[in-house]
Amino acid sequence: MNPVMNLGTAIVLLVVAIGIAFAIRSIIKNKKKGASCGCGCAGCTEGDKHACDKEVK
Repeated sequence: MNPVMNLGTAIVLLVVAIGIAFAIRSIIKNKKKGASCGCGCAGCTEGDKHACDKEVK
């Protein structure tokens, strides 16, 4: 086994894991703020649109 290749794989894995952690953190922060929609109100159900409208204003 080549230790350099294992180190490179570990670094890539670490970068991907950090990216996923930041994405999850962002989702949790938005959820705590009461944001139910991620990309505006286009994909929300009718009930969720009312919550999104309050956040937009």
